[in-house]
Amino acid sequence: MRSTLEELLNKVNIVDIVSQHVKLRKSGKDFLGLCPFHNEKTPSFTVSIEKQIYYCFGCHEGGNVINFLMKLENMTFQETLENLAHEYGVEIKKGGTKRSNSFDAMLKLADFYHHNLKDTKLAREYCARRGITSDIIDEFKIGYSDRSRLKIQTFMKNSGIPRDVLLNTGILRVKDSDVYDIFMGRLVIPIFDVNKKIIGFGGRTIEKEGFPKYINSPESPIFSKGTTLFGIDKTRKYITEKNEVFIVEGYFDFIALYTAGLKNIVSTLGTSVTETQLTRLRNYTDNITLMLDGDEAGIKSALKLIGRLSDMDINGNMVVLPDSHDPDSFIKKEGIEGLNRVINAKKPIMDYYFDYCMAKWGVETLENKNHFIKSVLPFIEDIRSGVKKRLYIKRLSELTGVEEHHFREEPRERTTEGPSGHFISSSMIERRVIGALMGKPGMLGILKEREVINYIKDAEIKEILLNMCEFFDKKGSMEVNNFINVLEKDSLRVLVTNAVFDVAGYEDNELEMVLLDYFKHVEKKSTKDELKKITERLFEAEKRGDDKEIVELLNEKKKVLAFFKTNQ
Repeated sequence: MRSTLEELLNKVNIVDIVSQHVKLRKSGKDFLGLCPFHNEKTPSFTVSIEKQIYYCFGCHEGGNVINFLMKLENMTFQETLENLAHEYGVEIKKGGTKRSNSFDAMLKLADFYHHNLKDTKLAREYCARRGITSDIIDEFKIGYSDRSRLKIQTFMKNSGIPRDVLLNTGILRVKDSDVYDIFMGRLVIPIFDVNKKIIGFGGRTIEKEGFPKYINSPESPIFSKGTTLFGIDKTRKYITEKNEVFIVEGYFDFIALYTAGLKNIVSTLGTSVTETQLTRLRNYTDNITLMLDGDEAGIKSALKLIGRLSDMDINGNMVVLPDSHDPDSFIKKEGIEGLNRVINAKKPIMDYYFDYCMAKWGVETLENKNHFIKSVLPFIEDIRSGVKKRLYIKRLSELTGVEEHHFREEPRERTTEGPSGHFISSSMIERRVIGALMGKPGMLGILKEREVINYIKDAEIKEILLNMCEFFDKKGSMEVNNFINVLEKDSLRVLVTNAVFDVAGYEDNELEMVLLDYFKHVEKKSTKDELKKITERLFEAEKRGDDKEIVELLNEKKKVLAFFKTNQ
């Protein structure tokens, strides 16, 4: 396993992987971006292409590419290893984890549904009426679940997936000793994660009496509606290229726009946009445009995001489609040219709401003016940017004739939940020592020769140094992205990556000076402690009048001082 892991890490460039999830910019020798693991406005997430590691100076997460993907995708070490190995053509023994079994089950179900659609005239006719061509069906692997329980039972028997794994998906269920499918009578659209693995399905009824119209897979260890973005597997590169993403509300809206040529889009899964989804999108762009129905419900859904978007320093815009169209119906009627005209008229969410409230209430009467102010003011207060808030207050004042100071609230103390970081007990100098040893591992020999580790009291520092000595003895080298895999504790891994970034700009002679100075410092401190103990014992011996022990202790003190002088 270890040699396979090292082979994989030698093939993978961490910047290539991280840049698929985080918008990075070059900063000296390293790359910098907004941390995907906590909310921040100023980039503190650093990736070293030289060391093949990452570290966030805000929340103290750090490690190599394996650790990054484990944390980001909530996967086990084995699952992450298998995914990367498959992507880079490295053979690795599969672990057979529950998650990988679930992925296998989802893939088999998708194939089952896909073949069902092609064999079902009713479903094919429905697709044809909606303009869903065979090419679209194949590209999105759209399927159909008919009402034949015999088909489901045959599938379960022949799928090669254990029955309990299929039932654990929550899609196939047992009632009265009979198996049924929650998607029966529906078109089934697979939902992929960023690694192009199927994690769930969306189902749309094609029957007139079918209710509800849309359902999703149940929540599971691999699927959550609030964190998933439909289509992100296909569109993330376009989002990065365009530096903008459009968010729509349905599978078929996404499919219609994507096939018409608007590629930098994603869809929610029948839920309001969540903070987790915004955080994921912010890794690709800080320009997010909502493409919603123009009714009051759609607008209020967008308004709820104003505070979050402001907190995350995201430019939030809105595109409102006319005449009660959704994106699917609008693109069919007006084409991509009509859509582009609407997109070009997009506005910041707050600007759109101003216009909406002005059209709804106006400011001609005192009562209407009061309604207008009460409608927009709470959302202005949610804006964190002082400049933007003042501009909107100024606009509100100009529209209503009410002086600006009446809209300015007293400063409120805001409390934010800090990121969950690791507490590192080591001092700055001890971190630098570890970083320096990563850069000059040959000096581990001096560290062992002088028995420096024996003098170190910090348990974490000592554990790391012992691991470093063992690793260097075996490998003859000290690549940090390989070394941190031998550390079992997250706190140690974070400490090491932090240490490497601490000394990133040091020259070789500076690294050597850090180490030699530290070795002297530890030995000096240890000598002082030892001399103090000898002095205390001398005092006790003198009180007892034990001349023999006094002579022995004086000789011991002389030897300690001589050893210390020799090693300076």
